[in-house]
Amino acid sequence: MTGAPIPGLTAAPVAHADVFAAWAAQVRAAPSGRADPARDVAFWARQAAHYDAGQPALPNTVAWLRGRLRGARSLLDVGAGTGRLTLPLAPAVPLVTALDHSPDMLAVLRAKGPPAHLSARCQGLQDALRDPTLPPHDAVLSAWSLAYLPDLRAALSGLLRLSGRDLLILEDDGVGSPHVNLRRHLSGQPRPQRASQLNAALSALGHPPDHHRVQEARELTFPDLPALLAQARLPLPDAEALAALRPHLTHDGAGWRYRWTFDVHVLHVRMGARP
Repeated sequence: MTGAPIPGLTAAPVAHADVFAAWAAQVRAAPSGRADPARDVAFWARQAAHYDAGQPALPNTVAWLRGRLRGARSLLDVGAGTGRLTLPLAPAVPLVTALDHSPDMLAVLRAKGPPAHLSARCQGLQDALRDPTLPPHDAVLSAWSLAYLPDLRAALSGLLRLSGRDLLILEDDGVGSPHVNLRRHLSGQPRPQRASQLNAALSALGHPPDHHRVQEARELTFPDLPALLAQARLPLPDAEALAALRPHLTHDGAGWRYRWTFDVHVLHVRMGARP
């Protein structure tokens, strides 16, 4: 786990003048159409019941965030979903608001029995930012929740207004599982670099963030190699696909373990700090 800023990432490679237009174009070009709020809500309605089972644990990220939240009196988790981060962070903060526009995801959160000091608010971010009943919080957390909002300038400006002390944005820079990375490479598909884009966007708004990287690990198990190859969906002969994935595979007698590490990028804006 790394707690220091990443060398060479204090300035993102995307030009400030272009980052907001580039982000909007990227969102609108997404084949899923999830820039439409209704389609995104429908997407999460289908995902909610099994969302948690498909997500890796993030113990190092939770520990890192708890350290940054020390002394905060309130936390707003934007895009809280099923409480993947909200619930483990809740014991560290006296007042927690879980904001999400999916009633189905929040229903899963509520079914987990959240503590009394955590309130769930079903509202889209764009509406919430215009709602005077949503007060500023000491800390605002946005974890992978901005990818389908075309107006990045408005979203970040609103999150900054709501952040009394800290704004913490979690994203990745397109480096995921080995099989997804290889699929992108073979298809010539550029990897999304949202963390770098968000770094540039915050800098353009006059709030250059500290850019940190926290390493996590994920492991999947498969009863046999055909099951693993079916999950990987690599456009290669089976022997070549297995050769590419071999450094991440171990056999334990009961099946195959597929393990890799990945980085969670954290953009941390300390409110009141100016260049």
